[in-house]
Amino acid sequence: MWRSFVVLVTFAITGCGPSTSELREQTLSVLNTEADRWDGGKEFTTTAADAYGRQLSSTIDKTTLSYVLEVRSVGPDGRPKNTDDIVVTRSKRHGESSFTEEAAKAAEGVAGGTIKGIKKGLRDKK
Repeated sequence: MWRSFVVLVTFAITGCGPSTSELREQTLSVLNTEADRWDGGKEFTTTAADAYGRQLSSTIDKTTLSYVLEVRSVGPDGRPKNTDDIVVTRSKRHGESSFTEEAAKAAEGVAGGTIKGIKKGLRDKK
């Protein structure tokens, strides 16, 4: 009986769930994952929840040169816009396309120029 009591008191004092820092790290991971989904456009929505079970919020602000995404967790106290909030931001310049799109355009340009050069070379030999 005495041992059972000691075990229960130990669990009550130390807690049996994740620590505050573990919950914060889990939330930060979710925020980064969600922010990485953003395509750089004017709109973004998320249905994800933080490690505390609360819905994340997101906003996009348009600055002179870029769009800035903010994905926010209200943190452990559940109150918005205070010091325990966990926030991740991303920014992308207006009209900036993804690296993949730029690479595809460059490949088209190189391939198109190469083909034109070959055709010109064949015509010149005739």
